[in-house]
Amino acid sequence: MESESARARETLAALGEDRRRIGERMTAETWWAAPAQGFGSALLVAAPVAGLQWAWVPFIAGAVVFTAVEALFRRRSGVAIGRPAGPLGVLLLVAIGLLHVAAVGGTVVLSVLELHGWAVALAALTGVVMALGVVGYDRVFAQEVRRAR
Repeated sequence: MESESARARETLAALGEDRRRIGERMTAETWWAAPAQGFGSALLVAAPVAGLQWAWVPFIAGAVVFTAVEALFRRRSGVAIGRPAGPLGVLLLVAIGLLHVAAVGGTVVLSVLELHGWAVALAALTGVVMALGVVGYDRVFAQEVRRAR
């Protein structure tokens, strides 16, 4: 009975250590992944500025940036994220998604009104907010993984 209890404590300690290491891996790559995802986001949001004929170019470029960041993150960190680790992560992802929808809508309106400078400024601002959102998401993900029971 005593040995089973000791083994259970050892197993729980090992799981806690694994969670800690996953959290560290998640945040270790933020320094480059957050700005790269912010840049990809800015490209996606700025796509309407290129006009109907060329909007696909920055859109595809942004999608390639996101795909490359994900692949490089997985290779460098060894962590593959299938879903958020907890409710705060879900909330952040929903907020980031809504931000993108609103920003693309804003750049479409600004482009139709031929206010291209403002549309580019909105895209740049969205990229900065996205980069900060990625930093926040990485920290929240790491915290929720460490805390999971």
